[in-house]
Amino acid sequence: MTRPKFDPQYVQISEPEVAEILGITIEDVESRRKSDDSFPEGFKDSTNWMNPIRFRLSDIYKYSKFIMATAKPAPKDRETNKE
Repeated sequence: MTRPKFDPQYVQISEPEVAEILGITIEDVESRRKSDDSFPEGFKDSTNWMNPIRFRLSDIYKYSKFIMATAKPAPKDRETNKE
């Protein structure tokens, strides 16, 4: 059995990494932080406004799982997706 090198509970990631994991833009990350109550809060290392916002990797994984669980199934036929 292969053990993960790092425990996602303790891994801190940046907004660009969050965007990459979720398959969205950095702007979408910012938008979801403001409008989606289920989006992880994130944190800063200090009160300095210049410090980047960081996220716990396990929280982002949980959010991704939530998105997939509440998403609508994609149509099997792409033609039904056209307007």
